[in-house]
Amino acid sequence: MSAKPVTNSPRSRSGARTVIQLLASVVILGLLARDLDPDAIHGFLAQGSWALLGLALLIKSMGLLLHETRLWLALPHPRPPLRSVISMGLSAGVLNLVLPARAGDIAIIAFLKREAQVPPAIGAMAVGITSVLEAVLFGAYLLLAIVLGAHHMTGLLGEDVILWLSVFLLVTVAGGIGVIILGRKVDITEEHTGILGFVSRTIGETAHVMTNARYLGQQTLTAALQVVLVVVAFTLAMPAAGVHIVYPELAASLVLGASSLLAVFLPPVFAAGPAAAAALVLPVFGVPGDQAAAAALAYAGAYWLVAHIPACIMGLPAISMRR
Repeated sequence: MSAKPVTNSPRSRSGARTVIQLLASVVILGLLARDLDPDAIHGFLAQGSWALLGLALLIKSMGLLLHETRLWLALPHPRPPLRSVISMGLSAGVLNLVLPARAGDIAIIAFLKREAQVPPAIGAMAVGITSVLEAVLFGAYLLLAIVLGAHHMTGLLGEDVILWLSVFLLVTVAGGIGVIILGRKVDITEEHTGILGFVSRTIGETAHVMTNARYLGQQTLTAALQVVLVVVAFTLAMPAAGVHIVYPELAASLVLGASSLLAVFLPPVFAAGPAAAAALVLPVFGVPGDQAAAAALAYAGAYWLVAHIPACIMGLPAISMRR
């Protein structure tokens, strides 16, 4: 009798990735907590504010609702009901907290298809525009902040930080122009099948809406407001955790940006990404080196609450309806 070939199922590979991510998170948190006096963390938290934490949670909740409203606005007419799209988006937001690489964004495309009969290409277009515009405006905010005087940030990011942020924005704009040029060659009224058909129609749909000045202006303004709300929420989490520094909004923005990048590899639910980012960022903004680990863990705790509590309170009931 011949032995059956050993195969790696998608479930086993997913389980292995989860174990690796958990171990990596434990290692990061362990390194930060090594030789750390618990009283040092308590010293920061004792200077914190529950009122500021509550305000941060409220503002973050507003940012989440605005994000899902932007997703609804990104869909072409006739749109599904706003309440339904917000519910789908909040469900996907919960998945993004526990899955790496923002896998929840894929789930919302499936939700839109199953519950609102939105073609996957249109769903992908809406999710893409919602996410990319937010990233672009966040990058533009960081670039503007550095240019206007936060030059000490170059001590952390390097002297070429302005160059790299400019390259990111230019590449994104060039990519948008390229999508418009390619998309104009796609007939979105024709039926497209297969993976190539899906990609082709997604590009075509994206190009179609990006040439609409009113649509693009509406998305840009609401994305800018969302970036402001998110930055304010995580900035308030800084003094809420007892971490009082100069330029808290810039420090919070850097931690937020780094945590978003690390979320590709580390699920946000483990909080290792924000803790590691804060340990690197906070000393540049005045936290003494011997207190950096304690401050980073204190802020990571507040960061975790702001990132998770609003999403779970609104998202868990929404996702339970889809079981």
